[in-house]
Amino acid sequence: MAENLGGAIASLNANVLAVHRELRSFEQSTMQSFASVDQKQNILENELKDFYSQFLAFVKADLMQKRLQLAETRVGNLRQDLQIKYGYYAEIRRMANGILQGVDAGIISEETIKFTTEEVMIKAPRYWLAPTLVCLSSWISDNRDIAEKALDESIKRDDYKTTLFFMLTMRRLNRIDATKQWVDRYFLHQDPKKLSREFILILEGIVTGIFPPASKQLMMDKIQSWIDLLVSEPDFVEKQIDTWILFYKATRPLVNERKYPLLRDYCTNWQEIENDLRNVYSNDELNNFFTDILTNNASDIKNITINLDNILNSLVTNFDDEELPLQREVRLNELIVEFQGDEDEAKSRMQIEEDIYSQEVDFLRLLTNAAFKPEESGASKVTQSLAVSISQPWIIEASKRFLAEYRLEQQQEFLFNIDGWQSKTQNGSDEEELITQQVAFYENIRAEQLEKNKLNYWALIIGVGLGLILLIQGGDSVTSGIFAMITGIAIFFWQKNAVEKKRVAINEVIDEKIAK
Repeated sequence: MAENLGGAIASLNANVLAVHRELRSFEQSTMQSFASVDQKQNILENELKDFYSQFLAFVKADLMQKRLQLAETRVGNLRQDLQIKYGYYAEIRRMANGILQGVDAGIISEETIKFTTEEVMIKAPRYWLAPTLVCLSSWISDNRDIAEKALDESIKRDDYKTTLFFMLTMRRLNRIDATKQWVDRYFLHQDPKKLSREFILILEGIVTGIFPPASKQLMMDKIQSWIDLLVSEPDFVEKQIDTWILFYKATRPLVNERKYPLLRDYCTNWQEIENDLRNVYSNDELNNFFTDILTNNASDIKNITINLDNILNSLVTNFDDEELPLQREVRLNELIVEFQGDEDEAKSRMQIEEDIYSQEVDFLRLLTNAAFKPEESGASKVTQSLAVSISQPWIIEASKRFLAEYRLEQQQEFLFNIDGWQSKTQNGSDEEELITQQVAFYENIRAEQLEKNKLNYWALIIGVGLGLILLIQGGDSVTSGIFAMITGIAIFFWQKNAVEKKRVAINEVIDEKIAK
């Protein structure tokens, strides 16, 4: 009975083990299957991502190619539209440029100019330059009646361009009274809050005497009225003062790191000290800046004259307002072609170009631009000097605030940390006291380190004590006792030598630090 029961238990145990093995096998198989499925899923997911990226790239490339082809077609069509609608404008522009050059050289007869300009009014019924040329031709021919009628028509079509054209033309022909009248009319067109880009060049010409002397007094009267208008507005003067303060801060030179190596290494407030030094050094920089302006007022009359003539030429040759929408479309599609169908990049570049050429500033901003960086704003030293002279009240006030600000923030003490010794000084007058404190600090370090490196007698005591015990026991222990005593003594003298060297090294290091 017991044997049968034992056999049944053994059989049941074997069956349980078999079932367990099957379950383990099934579990492993299932885990492998899951791992395989997970791996395949990851592979499939990566392939789908790659496919999606390739698909997006294909769609983008296809779209850019279509935009490129469309832009190329549009460029041709738009240029054709321009030629049909405004082709004669280009002819008039070329004619105007030729007339100006011919009048300068004195090689074109009145009859030729009259014959050339007779039919422009008929072919360009809305273009301001057409009656302008008729007026110029009639003026040269001394036909006052036609000249006045043509001038009225030109002013109706574009008062500002007509005014600028005749102001520059009369200056070019050295007609003093006429130039003064057109200068007066030109200033009536100006908004001191929105001055065009060419105004600084006109200002240059007036300041340097390229325009008749009477124009300068007229200009100064206008400028004074502008200043009175602008400064009466809230925050306008404050903005000018803030702008000059920013300029003062921008002129602060960097500190030569090799000039103050110890301060840089040991001052914990070195960044603040460095900032103070930059503020102090800015005084010399600003002094040199203003001295250069006040002592160097030479101007290049030839270049200023060329720039004024360039304004006149561009006024004649630039596109008219009517043409601009089509011209912008042409330029945009040209950029799309240039960037191989990338419309976003083309629009971005187009925006940059328009921002460059449509920039307008208020009069006070124009003054500060001329004062800060005359070359970049198109001004000469003479105009820079004028700008500084007009801005004098704001320059002085900004200087006072700048000085007051950095004096208020100036560090009153030098905080330093030398090898863990922390202290401070205002101007170094307490040097002897600080040196005494620093020496005491190092002496404390010396004492602490020497205390940690005292001679240890334990090896000698243990060795000699153990040797004596063994010697007292006698017999075979005598040799071991002698060996123990010799070992203890040897270790003691080895330690003594090492400690002495260490203490000498500590003293040398501390003495060196004190000396420095």
